[in-house]
Amino acid sequence: MLPLRVVLAVQDSGYVEPLLQYIHGSDYVKKLQVTAFTRTEALLQYRDIPDLVVGETKMLEAWLSEMESTIPWIVLVEGGEEPSLDGDGLVAAKYQPLPQLLDLWISHVGGNRLGKNESYSGSTQIIGLVSALGGSGRTTAAVNIARQLGMMGRKVFYLNLETINSSALFSGGYRREGTFSRLLYDIKSSQENAGRAGLTHTPYVMAHEALKCDVFEPSDHLKELMEITAEDVGALIELVSGSGEYDVLVIDTDNQSRERLDAVMDHCQWLLWLLLDDLISMHKSGTWLDYLEKENPDWFREIMNKSKFIVNRYTGSLGNPLPRKDMRVDGALPYIPSWKQVQQEELLLSSPIFQREILKLCSDLLGERRWLAGESNGGRAYG
Repeated sequence: MLPLRVVLAVQDSGYVEPLLQYIHGSDYVKKLQVTAFTRTEALLQYRDIPDLVVGETKMLEAWLSEMESTIPWIVLVEGGEEPSLDGDGLVAAKYQPLPQLLDLWISHVGGNRLGKNESYSGSTQIIGLVSALGGSGRTTAAVNIARQLGMMGRKVFYLNLETINSSALFSGGYRREGTFSRLLYDIKSSQENAGRAGLTHTPYVMAHEALKCDVFEPSDHLKELMEITAEDVGALIELVSGSGEYDVLVIDTDNQSRERLDAVMDHCQWLLWLLLDDLISMHKSGTWLDYLEKENPDWFREIMNKSKFIVNRYTGSLGNPLPRKDMRVDGALPYIPSWKQVQQEELLLSSPIFQREILKLCSDLLGERRWLAGESNGGRAYG
């Protein structure tokens, strides 16, 4: 069973902390992912969509007055308290044997939870980001996509295939040196031995707390990175997506290696082209697409069928025409003036306006908004 995502709203930290400790030390850790709040203000700022809300009367009333009313809920009461809450929720004793209480959480959601995931196939969705122009904000968009989906409870892997990995600026997860180099060595060895049986990505994975997703450790061995082949990239993608552990694989690559780029375009379900509203960006993007079409028309049609063109640093109107008739603006990410002189990388992950548009883009890519509110492949809980 996939973990049930629960919001717990109880003011008494002396109640919350022992409950969380019990969950983490028992088999319930595989069944429940609990995000706890002891202050109503913090609760109302939470924007994820959980499977269940459990809380005391006052905090639960505040939640129900402002949040999604269709989410199942349980109110915790003491003694003879009779809560005045309307809806189909349950009333449960705040103090009772913990296994009994936690089983009640799970059973209350029951079949309602299973019905949410009908629009999601269970396979990893692969999103590739590319740009014809350096400095277009591709990596900023990629890490924000990964982070926002991770914050919503998705299990996300961010795969950076740039020659110089700019995501290394975002600290928060790298603990061991040389792991990515060792993975590349193992992949090449397996190719020489005609098979990848037994090869897994797991020993090389890092949990990145700032980005709320899993990653491989960035490598600064540029020669090694420049020698990555299309077959290597395909093996990396298949190791991650074929593991069954991730809802989404976000791939970020530059155009310095045609082999890497072609492999990403081949494997992804969606290809996001980052454009800027200026003459150089439009010219380079159009020229690149013209070349791809001339080189291999059939493959080009396949690429265009899964391509979306996203205007970054959008200011409200488009001043330059798109360079090809078969291109259209599928989305726009806003210009954030405060990012012009950013000296702290975490500021690139904390713009509410930018994050709002990133979430809209994710919703369009992955089908329906209900997918984003539905099941995960067992994502790690980030506090």
